[in-house]
Amino acid sequence: MLSNLKGKRLYSILNSKCPKCHEGDFYLTKKTYDLKNFSKNHETCDKCGYRFEKEPGYFYGAMYVSYGLAIAFSVAIGVAILVLFPGASYKVYIAAILLGIIGLMPLTFRLSRVIWMNLFQHFDPNALQKKQNSAEK
Repeated sequence: MLSNLKGKRLYSILNSKCPKCHEGDFYLTKKTYDLKNFSKNHETCDKCGYRFEKEPGYFYGAMYVSYGLAIAFSVAIGVAILVLFPGASYKVYIAAILLGIIGLMPLTFRLSRVIWMNLFQHFDPNALQKKQNSAEK
């Protein structure tokens, strides 16, 4: 998916890939709505060895990203209701936004963590080669 974006942060974010090499998977499962395993991730990239959680509590900052995504989804749902159902009452807006936020929670969780990692790590096209060289020594 989106292979022409490889090397860009957007590629890593949308595919939940390692921010350093864009090859290794961040999450154990690709299924966002596997409610038993949606939050489980690898400790390191299996391709380049990049350690995903730099320190204990590293992903606490992802809560801010999650909040921003929830606001963006809420606004999008509100605008969709305004366009599709112009005469809707405020109760419809509240119910739709609450259901939308709850329904999109696994997606928001996963995206926020990958976005947070990509804020602090840039793509390294030589990451895989560096790991192979260090393994040979």
